[in-house]
Amino acid sequence: MGIVGDPASGKTTISQGIANILGSDTVVIICTDDYYNYERSERVNKGLSALSPESNYIYILVQHLQLLKEGKLVLKPTYNHIHGNLDKPVYVEPRKFIIVEGLLSYLTCPMRNVYDVKVYVERPKISALNGKLGKIVQGVIIAKRKSSNF
Repeated sequence: MGIVGDPASGKTTISQGIANILGSDTVVIICTDDYYNYERSERVNKGLSALSPESNYIYILVQHLQLLKEGKLVLKPTYNHIHGNLDKPVYVEPRKFIIVEGLLSYLTCPMRNVYDVKVYVERPKISALNGKLGKIVQGVIIAKRKSSNF
């Protein structure tokens, strides 16, 4: 199952809810963010967004999904959102259900074709507005810190 949607739309919450219903021992959840090929600072230096296809190992993700569907073990990269860096990769064992959640889950035709079920999560308008306001406020705080040499 592929779950895609805007940032803060509830992809992770829905994925975890489905896993709880199906039984966590039968589900593996893959986050596409783990397939970034640059750390946050490197993306900034290169002028790339996390959503840029060139910032992601898309074809490795597709290969991993195909291998998991075939019942094979994969060595998955891991992205640390708190520090913005790539952590040590982890082994992921295949399970009866595979849920992939992230912004780029449907980017390529091979990726879209690997899913049996596709879900799009739309963020409520008020949530989207709050997200934009939060980014504006955060930008103002950062600018103020830079100007006052915090």
